[in-house]
Amino acid sequence: MNILHQPLISVVTVSYNAVSTIEETICSVINQTYSNIEYIIIDGGSTDGTVDIIKKYADKIAYWVSEPDKGIYDAMNKGIDVATGEWINFMNSGDTFCNNVLSEIFVAEKSADILYGDAMLKYSWGDIVVAPEQLDKLTYMMPFCHQATFVRAFLLKKHPFDLCFKIAADFHFFYTMYQKDVKFEYLPLCIARYEGETGLSALNYKTLYKEFAVIVGKDKVKGWPLNYTMFCGKHYFRQFIKKFIPFPILKMHRQKRLLQNPLIKKSFLKEDKSF
Repeated sequence: MNILHQPLISVVTVSYNAVSTIEETICSVINQTYSNIEYIIIDGGSTDGTVDIIKKYADKIAYWVSEPDKGIYDAMNKGIDVATGEWINFMNSGDTFCNNVLSEIFVAEKSADILYGDAMLKYSWGDIVVAPEQLDKLTYMMPFCHQATFVRAFLLKKHPFDLCFKIAADFHFFYTMYQKDVKFEYLPLCIARYEGETGLSALNYKTLYKEFAVIVGKDKVKGWPLNYTMFCGKHYFRQFIKKFIPFPILKMHRQKRLLQNPLIKKSFLKEDKSF
């Protein structure tokens, strides 16, 4: 490895009425031991006290703004526009870095243009560290966590997020880069920690499924409308059944199913005092 100067990393946080989560995210970024960070916060015009917390750390923030936007990807594009770093990472409100991971990543020159690693998902019953899926799954799904990626800034500036997509614009970007043979590199490190139960994608399965289909062209396949109708029907049926099942049982079932995932590297269960 060729040791060289530390590249400037632009970390962008997007927030909106996030008074309960924004401070944890800010502290996760500004407390990194890596010294060459450009921290950017794009707030959507919060009215709940989020801006007051941002102002509290203004001297640690390279750029911040609070104004209305057209959604999360419009806000992320604003962050891309003002970023001056070589790499861009999106660590949105409620998300945090795993320890001082930036100092572990950028110790040597990287030949790839997109870096991705493991992620820690937060659940009410504990946390799990999950490795990405195989990269070739990018042809139809998101195999890694967006928060656990670093992208060369020139790629994002040339290919900003498509605002036609409300939930899957990040998948659209990575799918496009994969089709263009951009070089990806897996880092065997836990990079980001994020909410696994109440995140944007977790709460919008139907929209996510549809946008993925549009991106990869499945929506043009004969029979897809029927498949989508069946998918939605199953979703609504599950939601209906869940109303009659006690929450502790639902939580236990979801925990058991997730812990059977072969991609899980570690688990930190609140019931287990050994963690």
